[in-house]
Amino acid sequence: MKDFIKLAGTLCAITFIAAALLAATNSLTEERIALAAEEKQNTAMRTLLPDAEDFIALKDGIWRAENEGGTVGYCVNSVTKGYGGDIELLVGISADGSLAGIEVLSNSETAGLGANCTKDDFKAQFGGQEYPISVVKGGGGDGQISALTGATITSNAVAKGVNQAFEELVAAFDEIGG
Repeated sequence: MKDFIKLAGTLCAITFIAAALLAATNSLTEERIALAAEEKQNTAMRTLLPDAEDFIALKDGIWRAENEGGTVGYCVNSVTKGYGGDIELLVGISADGSLAGIEVLSNSETAGLGANCTKDDFKAQFGGQEYPISVVKGGGGDGQISALTGATITSNAVAKGVNQAFEELVAAFDEIGG
């Protein structure tokens, strides 16, 4: 019995120390992680709408991209459910309403399959497309993108996220009178 109590006490002490170290590490890195995520978002916005000089927040997750000539387009955050978990997208929409492109900010998709949604050849399909976006196997064109091989769920999730971004932008215009 004495050995059991000693073992349980040792295990509790180790657990407590490990939890304290994890909490301290989280506290020290939380701000850096938030800054890195913000920098990634800003870089993605400049990639999607390179003619923009400034990005003005219209509401949470929606920015208007402007330059001296006026509005260049909009960037909209969109989160959708993929095969492996949430996929966070940044969707660039040109001032004429066409899709400027997408950037995948984070995903939990299967490596070598759904995670290929971050590859340039997949993302390039979205530029110039019109709302609504749909997925087809092979080919593509007017509002259609070609599904990733072996990752139709991920492809559909990304298309859904893009369509949600268009809908959120329209809803924001209705709300703020744009």
